[in-house]
This record gives sequence, structure tokens and C-alpha cells, in this order.
Amino acid sequence: MLALAALALVLVGPWLLPPLPVQPEDIDLDDFPSSQDSKIDIERLLFSVLSAESLRSSLEYYTSGTHIGGSNQSQATHTLDYFKQQNIDAEIVEYYPWLNRPLKQRVAIVNSTTHEIAFEASLKEDVVPGDPASDSQNDIGSFHGYSANGSVSGRLVYANYGRASDFDALQRANVNVNGSIVIVRYGKVHSGLKVYAAELAGAKGVLIYSDPADDGYTKGKVYPAGPWRPESSIQRDSVLRQNIYPGDPLTPGYPATRDAQPIEPNEASSLSTIPSLPLSYRDALPLLNAMQTHGSLAADIDSNWVGGLTSRGIEYWTGPSEYEVQVENIVEYKTAPIRNVIGRIKGSEDPGQAIVIGNHRDSWSSGAADPSSGAAVLLELARAFGELQRLGWRPRRTIVLASWDAAEYGLVGSTEWVEENVDWLRASVAAYVNVGAAVDGGTFAATASPIFKSLLYAVTKRVLYPHSNDTLYAVWRRQSSAEVAKPKPVIDLFGAGGDSLPFAMHAGISTVSLGFTGSSGTRHSNFDSFKRMITFIDPDMRLHLTAAQVWGLLAIRLADDPVLQLCPRCYAKAIKKYIHLFEQKMQQHSIQASTGNKLHRLRTAQRQLETNAAAVEHDKRHLRSVYGEDCQMTGRRRHATCLALRRSINDRLSNLERHFIDPNGVPGRKWYKHALVGPGKWDWTEADHQPFPALAAALETGNKQQFQQCEKDIANIIHEAAWFLREV
Repeated sequence: MLALAALALVLVGPWLLPPLPVQPEDIDLDDFPSSQDSKIDIERLLFSVLSAESLRSSLEYYTSGTHIGGSNQSQATHTLDYFKQQNIDAEIVEYYPWLNRPLKQRVAIVNSTTHEIAFEASLKEDVVPGDPASDSQNDIGSFHGYSANGSVSGRLVYANYGRASDFDALQRANVNVNGSIVIVRYGKVHSGLKVYAAELAGAKGVLIYSDPADDGYTKGKVYPAGPWRPESSIQRDSVLRQNIYPGDPLTPGYPATRDAQPIEPNEASSLSTIPSLPLSYRDALPLLNAMQTHGSLAADIDSNWVGGLTSRGIEYWTGPSEYEVQVENIVEYKTAPIRNVIGRIKGSEDPGQAIVIGNHRDSWSSGAADPSSGAAVLLELARAFGELQRLGWRPRRTIVLASWDAAEYGLVGSTEWVEENVDWLRASVAAYVNVGAAVDGGTFAATASPIFKSLLYAVTKRVLYPHSNDTLYAVWRRQSSAEVAKPKPVIDLFGAGGDSLPFAMHAGISTVSLGFTGSSGTRHSNFDSFKRMITFIDPDMRLHLTAAQVWGLLAIRLADDPVLQLCPRCYAKAIKKYIHLFEQKMQQHSIQASTGNKLHRLRTAQRQLETNAAAVEHDKRHLRSVYGEDCQMTGRRRHATCLALRRSINDRLSNLERHFIDPNGVPGRKWYKHALVGPGKWDWTEADHQPFPALAAALETGNKQQFQQCEKDIANIIHEAAWFLREV
């Protein structure tokens, strides 16, 4: 009877699945053929295996304590053992990067005449009764990964978000930054760029605080009354200049193995050279108050320089302050082991081809949303894949599951692994699917290579949005159109989604990053806790379950579809948009392309790519109509012809991204190899990349000859990719 019930689950849509999954141990395996050509709908069976209760249990485990990169070996061992329990071959892969740990941190306002202390920051977060994560014995306090060691003092200057443009504005306002301590808000650009911009402006140290205008009480109720950032919340971060290169700063471009030969720290261009610390807005209040009536009124520079502390009596001024501010950041740097956990499910028909799915495990705190929600989903997929194997399923292609370490420091675990395995990745891997923070709100978001557009839409149409009768696709479309008036959901520019970056930007692997966002008010603080998650974000774990369904379906489609359902024409059309965006950017500069303000070389190459992409789609239709994608026929010659055509199509689809890799890299940032997208030099965030980074660099130099040569080089890369699509 139970076997019949399980079979019924396979034959109905996911909208009819019961609230609690069928327990696979109760299913008679004789009811399920083990061959690859089984008519079982594995995707729907996956839905019956995934469990909200199991997700909750894993999330509770991963949030049981602080686990910064290179620490808490027990979680790595737990993940390894869990993979093995699911009949997944697994191992711990260690690397030995250079990491820092906090020893002593201090921020104080000092009367430079009397030397009396006017204020000293607590640099501590409040304990919330009933939330053990806020009272963690492993609390690391106020700390920036890869921050410079030292004690400095100077007058205080406010520089808004700390962008290069903000420091330009201070210069125009005749505010002297040289020798100062700069205080800036989190947001808009990566923290490493804030510190670098301050360094170039002559600052001696940087304080980065979370302003309530960005994620605090102006957004809604703060924790523990709501999900947003409370006044004592400290947002830890890395200040590594990841726009130069991510990963271990002492082994750029090669893995930090035990016997690697590191460069000297003063040779590492990704490291900051001035101290920095994060602050709560409670600690920032007296500092901002110390600049009242000093310098220029921030609102006179621009209205967006005014934050949310006006309700607390703060009138934002630039300074410099009258009193000095002392910043002490004593850290210890040393080479320390980090531990990636890598699992493999060997493919049944094409084991030499693989897909990789991954999430990072480390966190600055208990990290319920970032990253433990994703870590819990990864563990749940491992359990589900193990149960499906027990029922006789094997993926067509190999599936690699990766649990990264030290991502918060600067994508260290994933970057070192990619650097060590780059040749295998380029030869064998069709896709990387990443989930960092799987759940921190109810808004679905995805960044992806354009080649995934059709598949992402198809998968999200198969999944219901929690507590509704709408598909995730329909809700995603409405959520997107609320921000941008478009008929289809918005997929953001790819490659910037956390651990996707080294795969896409260095190895040329097509990537997807996805998750639910919308309430990221406690990022990197002790308040990103299990208690907050189950109270305000996902009480019944249905968002986690939906994330598991989407991630699992994507993985199964990529691993099991006889013909990869990737869309090269979508890529070609996206490049057309990239060109249009860049031409708009050119209008702000005096430099022009060889034929005026239009990138005609790129446009010609794009049209060729789109034409040849259509040829691949034609080959797919021909395969489907003449042979069938499964190549199930008795004639030996006909069977061989079908297999050869199918292999050719899949090779072209999975390797297209590789052909956009420029071995020379972006000028000044050689680690970044992708010719079409990459981080901006000054305007990069972890969720944003720009088109044609090398061309953008040439545009900024104002060198017309360099710009035109760069356009020609990128056009040649696109032309070569186009001709690759015609190879059969």
C-alpha cells in the first residue's frame, strides 16, 4: 500500500504533494526500476523526499555557535560524515591561507588638549533574552577580516558611503581628509573599496558603521521586535580588495596548498594598509555628534549624504572634528588551515562531465541567514540525493557537492579550490549552482549567466511559492516588475554572487546564484540567529523548502537532461544589452570607439553569435524530431549518429562560457579573465558586476588607441565563440 502511495506521488504534480514527505525507508524498491531510462519522474519524487523538519534540524545545528573561517572543525567533520551517510563519496580538502584574528580593538574620542577620554565605544552587541546566539561565548567582537594591524589617531571626517566619488565630493568641498580617521556607512560598494578609497585620500584609519537608513529602524521594527538591525548590531565584514583578486592574498592565481610558496604581505595588492573597524550605529552616534557644526553640512554636498540618525538628533556634518579619535586594531596574522568538504555522486552514463553545487559554511557569527540557511539546504539536498540513490536513481552526469570554508574572508575556500582544479573545471564542468544565503526574506532573486535564462524560468514554474497557489515564477515576476517594468522576471548580471565568482570570472564556468532576500537587517551580526529566522523570516521553514526544491530541480535538470537545456541565443541577446549599456556609459566620456559613439565591432560580433546560436537551437530541434534526445533506437549506425550529434550539442552548450575567457585578464586585475562581465574598479558590490571590464578600464584611462584595441580584442573573442557554436 505504501509503495502504491509513493508511486502516486510520482505521477501527480508538486501542487498535490502532502505537507509531510513520504519516508523513503517505507517504499518498496522493487516498484522503481534502477535503469537510467526509467519513466519515474525523479523531480517530483525529489519533492516528496525533501523535508521542512530536516531543514530545521540542520539549520539549528549550523547556527549553534560562531564559526569563522578556519575554525570549528567539528562542523566540517559533521558535513563530511553526513555526506557519507547518504552514500556520497566525500573528503575534506585543506588549504593554508593567510588569515587574521582579532586580539584587541578600541575606538575612543580624546580631547587632544587635556588628553581626557570623551567617549569610548563599547564595540559589543547587546544580549537578547531568549536568543542564545546573542550571548555566544565565541563572539569575535568588532572585527574586519584582512584589516591592517595598528593603532592610529586623527580628527574625524564623515565620507558618506566611502565611495571614490564621495571622497571627490569632499575634495570639492575643501574638506581635508589627509591624516584623518574617516567614518563611512555600510552599503553601495564593497567594504574593501571604502578602505582603499580612504587610503588613497590620505586617511589613517576607517570606521564603517551600519546606518539605520539602510537596514535599521527606518525600514521597520528592529530585532527582537522585528527583523531589522538594532542599535547595538555590528556588521562584521572583510576589507580584502576582491575587485583585484579574491582568495588567499599571498597566493594570487595559484592554490594555497601546504607546500605553496607565498608572496610577501607587502606584495599583496589585495590587502589594505590602514586599520579599519566596524561599528554599531549606537557607537557611531557620539562620533557623528562630535562633528556637529564642523566642516560642511552634509546635506549641502548632496541630500543622499544624510542618513537615518536625524531622528536621534544628528545633523550630518563632514568634519574634521575638533577632538581626535583613536582607533586601535591589534590583529594576529598567521597561516591557518581551512577545510572545504567535497562530495561526489558519480554519473551513470557520462561520469566525465559534471555539475557543481555549493554553499559556504563559515560565518562571522551564528549566521542563520548568511550562510547557514544555504548550508542547511545543501545538507538537505545531500540527504535527498542519497534517498533517490537508494530508490535506484543515478544522475547521468556527475554531481559535485561543495561546502566552502573561509568565504567571508574573501571567497577563500572556493577560490583556492578553483585555482587548484581549473583545468578539470574547464574540461569537465557544465555549470556551477550557488546558494549563499538561501533565505533572508520572501523576495526571490537570481544572478546567472544568460545561458540559464530559459531553464531558470522553467524550473521556477514547477515550484509553488510558499502559502499560495501561485508558482514561484509568477511571484518572482511580480516582485521584479515592482522594481523594473518588465514582462519577465529579472535575472541580474552574473558572476558576482558570492562563491560563483571564481567559477565564472576565473575558470569560465556558467554559474547561477539564487535565494530569497528582502530582510537583510542583521547581516554579519550576532542577531542573524536561528531565533530571528524562525520568528520573523521563515517560521515553518517553507521558504527553505522552496529554496531546496528550486536548487534541487536545477541540479537534477543539469545532471540528468540528455540535452542540456541551456540557451545560447539568450546569451547573444544579453550581450546586445551589455553593448547598449556600455554605449550609454560612453556618452559620459570624451573617448569614442573607432566609428564614433557606437561599438560597431562588438555589434557585428554579437549578430554573428546570435546567428550561430540559432544554429545550435536548430540542431537541438533536429535531434529531437529525427532521433529523440534519449537516442533509444536499435540501429547501430543510427544510434551512433544520434549520440555524436547529442555530444556535439552538449559540448557547445557547456563550453560556450569558456570561449569568453581572455587569458590576458583585465588590465591591472589579471586574475579576472572574463571578457564580458566583471567587477568594477570602483563601483563593485558583492551583488553587482559591470559589462566589459577591460573596456571600462580603457575608457577610464582616456586612451583612445587602447580603447579601440580593446574593443577589437573583445570582438574577436565573441567572433571565436560564435564560430565554436558552428562546430558539429
